Amino acid sequence: MNDVKISKASWLESFVLKKSSNEHFSQLTNFFTIVICSFLLILSAKIKVDLYPVPMTLQPLAVLMIAMLCGRNISVGAVSLYLLQGMIGIPVFAYGGGLPYLLGPTGGFLFGFFFASIIIGELADRGWGKLLFKSIFAMLLGLSVIYICGVIQLSILKGFNFAIINGLKPFIIGDLYKLILAALLIPQIWKLTKKSKN
Repeated sequence: MNDVKISKASWLESFVLKKSSNEHFSQLTNFFTIVICSFLLILSAKIKVDLYPVPMTLQPLAVLMIAMLCGRNISVGAVSLYLLQGMIGIPVFAYGGGLPYLLGPTGGFLFGFFFASIIIGELADRGWGKLLFKSIFAMLLGLSVIYICGVIQLSILKGFNFAIINGLKPFIIGDLYKLILAALLIPQIWKLTKKSKN
């Protein structure tokens, strides 16, 4: 039985630390990477189109790219930090913050970001971000998880038909465009690592 080779080095680590024998950052550098990625999630939440009850934001694109480029540990850390900030009341979400926000119509999508970062990040650690079709599949899987979590919570609050019409259909086309853009960019970004090492 062949063992699956897992590389824990993120794109950022591979790009900055050009020697393959040194493929990990210090704990301090990992911490700062997590903070920066959580800040990117905050920015992506504020770039939005106002729709009811769920706004259209750049967060799915940010989650997909962070997970594919940084791997499971950093992406899960970044999403967890982002959710924690919102949970304690810091207005990091599209329309504010606080625990009641996470229990509202958009909360399921936010929790979906966490589960998607685990799945996509794990696949990224296995090298899926370096190949176009594997990148697309990994991000489709992650995007599906986000939708499922979002629709479940919205269904509990507003009903299933409402959740599909208002929490799923308006976002499918836009998110697929974001996914395709990310899938085209990520393998090219990984190629920069090879060039920098050469």
